[in-house]
Amino acid sequence: MTTFLITGGAGFIGSWLCRSLLADGHDVTVMDTRRSHLLDAAGKIKFEKGDISSSETVAEVLRKHRPETVVHYAALLSADAEADSSLGYRTNIASIWPLFESARTAEVESVLFASSNAAYGPDVGSVAEERIYAIPTTIYGISKIYGEMIGTWFSKKYGIRFAAFRYASVIGPGRGLGGASAYTSLMIQKPAQGEAYDVDVRESSRLPIVYVKDAVGATLFVYRNLRRAKQTVFNVCGLARSPTAVEMARAVRRRLPGSEIRFRPKEEVVKIVDSWARNSSTRRLSSMGWKPQYPDLDGLVSDFIDEVRGNPKVYRI
Repeated sequence: MTTFLITGGAGFIGSWLCRSLLADGHDVTVMDTRRSHLLDAAGKIKFEKGDISSSETVAEVLRKHRPETVVHYAALLSADAEADSSLGYRTNIASIWPLFESARTAEVESVLFASSNAAYGPDVGSVAEERIYAIPTTIYGISKIYGEMIGTWFSKKYGIRFAAFRYASVIGPGRGLGGASAYTSLMIQKPAQGEAYDVDVRESSRLPIVYVKDAVGATLFVYRNLRRAKQTVFNVCGLARSPTAVEMARAVRRRLPGSEIRFRPKEEVVKIVDSWARNSSTRRLSSMGWKPQYPDLDGLVSDFIDEVRGNPKVYRI
């Protein structure tokens, strides 16, 4: 059994990771501003209410629980960070150094960092690979590059085992609003709930995606193999070819005929999405032996819909 602290663990990806860790018998503490997605895990986790931008709170939580591993998911999402860049800086960038310094002081063994496909800038080329240097154009993307660099430095300087995950757009039951890539999930979630959905990008918009179950699976795979990992930054993507928004809509309609999915682009969202990489290479993960469980769009969409309909109290948004 390992003791974990997950910042932002009551959010979308964090809550799925919590459930997986609990199922494996680990001890889990969540630090977040609210319980939101973790109502089904009440009584199974330790919960500390706190804001990641408060270095004093972070230090106190680490001193209190002494986790062996910290998973850092707490962040302001892309669209919100662009709308309030000062808050985006305080939450996503200024909090990074205090978190790692407190982790070092608390003798944390490993830190896992949620990076993003947004770490790649618009000039990345046709396929994003971790070795490519491409300057991001959003506060969110900049914050992810910063977190990767600080984590790598602490790893080399102090021996903290570290890995960063450049997640493609993570889609799955329970993902809400807040990020410019949220359409990739909501255009499945809303029809599964019997609701119409207005897509805020163009039909031709294309982003790498990964099902949340695969995102969690890849994270834990790397964690279990940290000692033999030769790299610290990993792309996490589920589909070899990124689908366009209209291709995703068609996949939903194949499973749910008559789904009302309308395209009503918002220029500010389109601008953010267009600044990100269109495709993401997972060669590093593949070379270590990882494979996604949901590598095709139709299978992913079908499982997503079944989860939403089978667990409406947990995943309805």
